[in-house]
Amino acid sequence: MTFVLMLEELMMKDVIDNVLVLKVGTNTLVERTVDGSERLDKASFERLGRQVLELQDAGQSIVIVSSAAITAGMVEVGLKSRSTEMSELQRLASIGWRHVLNAWDSALRRKTIGELLLTQRELGMSTERDEALRVTYTLLKHGDIAVANENDAITHEEIAFGDNDTLAATYAAQISRSSLFGSNVRLVLLSDIDGVYGDVNDASSVIATIDDIGQFEHLAKGATSQNGTGGMVTKFSAAKIANANGVEMWVANGRIENAIQRTLNGEIGTHFVAG
Repeated sequence: MTFVLMLEELMMKDVIDNVLVLKVGTNTLVERTVDGSERLDKASFERLGRQVLELQDAGQSIVIVSSAAITAGMVEVGLKSRSTEMSELQRLASIGWRHVLNAWDSALRRKTIGELLLTQRELGMSTERDEALRVTYTLLKHGDIAVANENDAITHEEIAFGDNDTLAATYAAQISRSSLFGSNVRLVLLSDIDGVYGDVNDASSVIATIDDIGQFEHLAKGATSQNGTGGMVTKFSAAKIANANGVEMWVANGRIENAIQRTLNGEIGTHFVAG
């Protein structure tokens, strides 16, 4: 028996349950200053970090999928508008990611965080042979918090067409399918929207529960912002991936106080129910 197989056998005797995959969008992590420039929003990182620590203290294992690397890179080099050149986006992602990671490290100062830069290829591997899942397992086993992002600096497809909604859903789905983890895997997407709107012109029309994605998919308009690459279309796509693998998913506004716990309690946001 190889060392890897022996390690997997030992791991499977002590699975990790209660995993929360938390995707935080760029517009939740970036603030606009009075002169029109942008920067990472330290207060937002701190607010979310406090909630993550409270959840972990209550027995939740946390994986954060964090956006904002490209915007952080723009801030670092003094750009105010997002480039459309692939190589420039890769440069900005490469420069900006360490600033995002440092911000989480500061916000989660009581805990050790582990960095994971992922690609579709890695997350598409067999769940029993996926190095990313084994590293995730080991981090969570030690009480660390995993902070992940698409490896934008070397992955053309994810910068041009991908998004962290899809990454987070795929990650959560793979975790839920792996024998290293229990079945209680949940996914929360925090954005700058309150949830799925029945009427895009009415902020009070948030749909609390969606148990038939097809019935509501026409509401996905795919709006994008200057900073983020995703919109409601990507969130519905993420819900399909998550729900198909038994993962409950929520979409909510990350700037609301105690957003994570309130979302999980059903007080805010939209819950995509796994069938």
